[in-house]
Amino acid sequence: MCRGRTWLLLMSVSFFVFFPRDIYALDMRTSILNEDQNEIRIAIFQDLSEFDISVRGKYKVLDAVTGKVLAEEWNLRDTAVKILPQQIKGIQIGLKNYGADKITIVPESDAAIYINKRRFRGAMNIVRGPDQKLSVVNVIGLEEYIKGVLYHEVSHRWPMEALKAQAVAARSYALYRMQTSADKNFDVTNDIYSQVYGGKTSERYRTNLAVERTRHEVLIYQGKILPAYFHATCAGHTEDASELWKEDLPPLKGVSCPYCIHSPHYNWKHNFRSQDIQDKLNANGFNIGLIKEITIIERNKSGRIRQLLITDRDGKNTTISGKDFRNTIGPNFIRSNNYEIVMQGYYFDLIGLGWGHGVGLCQWGADEMARRHYSYVEILRFYYPGAKIADISYVDLDKNKMFLRK
Repeated sequence: MCRGRTWLLLMSVSFFVFFPRDIYALDMRTSILNEDQNEIRIAIFQDLSEFDISVRGKYKVLDAVTGKVLAEEWNLRDTAVKILPQQIKGIQIGLKNYGADKITIVPESDAAIYINKRRFRGAMNIVRGPDQKLSVVNVIGLEEYIKGVLYHEVSHRWPMEALKAQAVAARSYALYRMQTSADKNFDVTNDIYSQVYGGKTSERYRTNLAVERTRHEVLIYQGKILPAYFHATCAGHTEDASELWKEDLPPLKGVSCPYCIHSPHYNWKHNFRSQDIQDKLNANGFNIGLIKEITIIERNKSGRIRQLLITDRDGKNTTISGKDFRNTIGPNFIRSNNYEIVMQGYYFDLIGLGWGHGVGLCQWGADEMARRHYSYVEILRFYYPGAKIADISYVDLDKNKMFLRK
């Protein structure tokens, strides 16, 4: 955990200062938006036996628990990081063992850190877990993190208003996760289960510009940060978040979307071997024989599958939610929960619409809205109805003063 970061819960909005286009300055009374403390922790690697690190420039090695400086060094060239045998405490970098199970590499000035040849901004926490595996956690300012996210989530060639909408959504989601993970070693992962993040190597001029032009802007609902989920293509209707998670908020109830019709992910088809599906289901706790038929028994209001019935060749019936079926088989194979099933003996086809869980911002819809000259505020208002965009600034509680960014 990053030392010195103040964690307070979001409280009610005490007042708003109105800006053009419904942009507000939010009195957080809370939060991490002091420039020096606003850091997010991204697990960029987990469960590693070893990895390579290099540092170009001056850096320090700290005990991440006590803050004690263990070493001050210059330049580290493609050196292996590993752990010693279980009975020996510490993390080994090259030939040197640091006698701590959680260390922080802190670059100074313009020094750059490379993990497995990919460059990252900020510091690195290296954690030795009880399973004797290593985790690498990048600790970086929130705005710099969003710069490393945008290129992986949308095309840097898209219209600027679409990029800005994505920047606000990504920042909101990240801040929401930061508030709910204080007792963990990281806030987010760098994959599709949080937000894809590639560090400094993934930054581009136009995506960085979108981050700068929306600096500190987030989505709020009733004075709290909105978990601003997003996905690639909704194919006609976004999803109600309560169908998937414990989120029952009006801005996440789903809307009819006519804008993503030209997405390359609007239609998809995948062929499966019944035996492969049976094996995956049984490996995840089901008890299913040779599959005879898979039947859709319930859809929700967005058209996505809520329940499936699997009948095996012995006549046994098993009910499974559409969500669990997709997660078990894999979200890259079953691109969305909106599909038809065509059985063909020992094989079957899924013929579907859209890509992703469907909640919140439809990225290809946002692209089309921007091409039709909608602003990023209008795009966000459409996909998160009832939410507001807030410009969050540091609050001096002693002087009861808000420092506005706009």
